[in-house]
Amino acid sequence: MTRETARGGPYQHLDGLPFALAVIRDSRIVHANPALLTLLGVEPAEVLGTPLVHLLEGREPQALPQETVWRTPRGALPVELTLSESGGDLYVLVRDASGRVCQRQLLQRLAALGASLIRLHSEDAVLRHAFQGLAELRIPHGYLVPEGERVRLAHVDVGGGAAPLVAPSGDWCDLLRDAWREGLAYQELPSGDGGVLGPDWAALAGPPTRGGGVPRALCLRIETDGAPRALLALRSERVGEDDLAPWRMFAAQVSAALDAARTIGTLWRRNTALSSLNRLAAAAATALKPQDLFEPGGREVASLMGSRTVILLLRAEGADALELAWHQGVSPGAEHRFQRIAHAGSMSARVMEEGVPRVVDVAEFADPVRSFLRASGQVCVVLVPLQVRSHMVGTIALAFDAPRVLTDLERETLQAMGAHFAATIETHRLLRELRERAEELTRLHSELADTQRQLVERERLAALGELSAVVAHEVRNPLGAIFNALATLRRFQEPASPALTLVGILSEEAHRLNRLVDDLLDFARPSSPQPQPVPLPPLLEEAVNTATVGQPGLRVEWALEPDVPPLPVDARMMRQVFLNLALNAVQAMPQGGTLRIHARRCQGQPGATVEFTDTGPGVPPGLHERLFEPFFTTKATGTGLGLAIVRRTLRAHGGNISIESPPAGGATFRVQLPLELPSMPSRPPPR
Repeated sequence: MTRETARGGPYQHLDGLPFALAVIRDSRIVHANPALLTLLGVEPAEVLGTPLVHLLEGREPQALPQETVWRTPRGALPVELTLSESGGDLYVLVRDASGRVCQRQLLQRLAALGASLIRLHSEDAVLRHAFQGLAELRIPHGYLVPEGERVRLAHVDVGGGAAPLVAPSGDWCDLLRDAWREGLAYQELPSGDGGVLGPDWAALAGPPTRGGGVPRALCLRIETDGAPRALLALRSERVGEDDLAPWRMFAAQVSAALDAARTIGTLWRRNTALSSLNRLAAAAATALKPQDLFEPGGREVASLMGSRTVILLLRAEGADALELAWHQGVSPGAEHRFQRIAHAGSMSARVMEEGVPRVVDVAEFADPVRSFLRASGQVCVVLVPLQVRSHMVGTIALAFDAPRVLTDLERETLQAMGAHFAATIETHRLLRELRERAEELTRLHSELADTQRQLVERERLAALGELSAVVAHEVRNPLGAIFNALATLRRFQEPASPALTLVGILSEEAHRLNRLVDDLLDFARPSSPQPQPVPLPPLLEEAVNTATVGQPGLRVEWALEPDVPPLPVDARMMRQVFLNLALNAVQAMPQGGTLRIHARRCQGQPGATVEFTDTGPGVPPGLHERLFEPFFTTKATGTGLGLAIVRRTLRAHGGNISIESPPAGGATFRVQLPLELPSMPSRPPPR
């Protein structure tokens, strides 16, 4: 470089940027151009002839520029020095580097912004943070989302704050197409009014730049899952062609942060859905009845989907209808609209046929459901079928006051929740049916056992009856001969003959044997009762008087309540029943005692109860049932058929007999008879 060329114009600008020039000879400044004087803020006389040591600070000439900081009246100034030597002169080229430092700081902050995005956990948070960072860097920007043949401006900030997220859409321009295809597009905007962006995107151009520089447009492609998603358009005079690599890196960081946030969001939603399913499964496992699942399960579904109105409808048994099982968010005055809904042709029926959750617009419902939903401000309803295998149990309806689209995860989760509901309801229904069938089988088994026992008893009694008939027939003829012989013997004996005592003993035993034959015949040939309404007092009085005649030490107490009506019984057979019971009580008190007769109406069931209570020694507990077995007796002279005939006669009348015998002594034989006829006047009890 020569002195002349150093003084002339060829060095006044380099690449369009002003520079300052000084020529140093013998360590003193011999030339300084106006740019250097302006940079230093001094007059020419103050510079020429002075040493430039404080500017060079011992630097040796070199071909490459060096960055340093000069102290000037304006303060510390970043500069770029280029030193060269020619003919003993040192040429100093000084360039203002403050813009480059600012640019480097801008790119550093941009890199920090991109690196900070990866820690955010939602896509909205990533975009908001990126937009806020660009606004703090004072870079006008817009976020454009392709929608078919148009592009929607989802966010814009040109220096006056963010615009509403819902903005008009526009056509594709060359810059946007290039960026969508190549990943990055760059172009100058000399006009400052949108230029190559086209009229639809003039808002991105913003106001003219303050520094008078040339504004440039940079468009970056944002990707998710390896596919283009949106475009980030930028406008700044500080964006140079040499700075495209950092901006491309920033676009990659935004894309990576969106991918990470999407993955985190998907995992979080899956975890939330899984947690809801686990809680629902736990509630279903501990539910003692389906109603125990309705409230916790319904609230779990509502919380997962963010719905305030939830209605659970179940199919009515034996009817083509849906019934309201549980609800949340339905006012008490509106419950009746959902208490019972016809199933055929309803939206629930359609969803049950499809077997998958679906979103239904309110307009698709029929009145009165449609009117209720509209009055409540709802715009759509998510219907979830409750299905287990091929059996449809019901539906869950979730109402929303804004349009709703089900994601695949939501659809899968709702279907699984519906399956839990359906399985619990169906399991309890099957358990109820199984329990009812088990109870029915138990009842049938008991009836069968009773029938078999009765059949065995009847066969045994029939065999005994046949044997008794044979024995009675074979014994009666010899008895007739014995009675005839005894009568003859009495005629031939003198009144004072000692043989008369023996004849009396024979006569007494013959009569006892004859009574046994009568009992055997009664037992062998039971007759069917011919019931007629008969008052109880006469039957009881006649039977008790017959049994107690000739018993001076016996006292009879009567407790016949007046509200006992006539009973539909066979009078002859029932008289024999009462006589046998009275005789049994008298025989239990050979030394005398008290016989109490108590008749009353049964409580809680139609019928009457008659009790025979004696003050004898009582009956051991182990013998209560055996007393009614044929031929079982505790008396030395008994036949063991009296009580067996009593029970058989009572059963023929639809009644029964039981025994109570306290440890202190005494026994009560309680007779229960059915009562079917209306009340009739009865005889007053005997005094």
